Amino acid sequence: MTEFIIIAPVLLFVCFGTLQFVLLYQAKSTLDVAVLEAAREGAVNHGSMQAMRNGLARGIAPLYARQASAEGAANALAKAQVDATQFSIITVLNPSSTAMRDYARPRYYADEQVAYTEIPNDSLMYRDPSVPTDGQSDPNDPHVNIQDANLLKIHVHYCYDMYVPLANKAIYYATNVIGIIGSGGILTREPAEVDRDPYGSPKNGDELCKIQLKDGIETGRWPISIDSEAIVRMQSPFRPAALTDSPNPIGN
Repeated sequence: MTEFIIIAPVLLFVCFGTLQFVLLYQAKSTLDVAVLEAAREGAVNHGSMQAMRNGLARGIAPLYARQASAEGAANALAKAQVDATQFSIITVLNPSSTAMRDYARPRYYADEQVAYTEIPNDSLMYRDPSVPTDGQSDPNDPHVNIQDANLLKIHVHYCYDMYVPLANKAIYYATNVIGIIGSGGILTREPAEVDRDPYGSPKNGDELCKIQLKDGIETGRWPISIDSEAIVRMQSPFRPAALTDSPNPIGN
């Protein structure tokens, strides 16, 4: 009995931690599929950020499902849309700014009576595959041919709310490097000086996913960032202006 009393808290914490890591693996797998769906939405909607965010929301909706009903699915999608707007950053890695400068041209649409600046997407197999050059060499943003300029590659930075008691807080403190992990740290006291930094002075903090410690304690919400990438071929002309129809959120 004495031995069990001593080991029980540690065993319980290990069980909670295992459960939380299983849920994190599920969230990462779900996000991978969601990012691919977001990229597909962007591919058929001229690279629209709003379309990609809608696709991302549909993909991560299973993480918010709590009821196996039409109402439960609708509620999950509504919550996912809020988090996809407020707690995710979608970055377009390709086409790069160089590709946009090299290939984006105005095109007039008579039915809409408007002109859009876009990267041509038609007859790609017949277009000149040579890579333009302007005498500049930037390894971080190299010139590509027009076929590769029509590849849409996105990176998504998403804040996932961990909800397994105790384990979620321990993982949040550890990943953000807040205070001392141990008996003198998160288990007995808060390392933050509220007047100085309500976020606990994180040494590895995430601007989008950070939370004030008092809010986390009151709500039980301890977010952690998950990242994923996807690449698809554009099915419509890429329009640089479409990237601004849904601005990314800024950090707290």
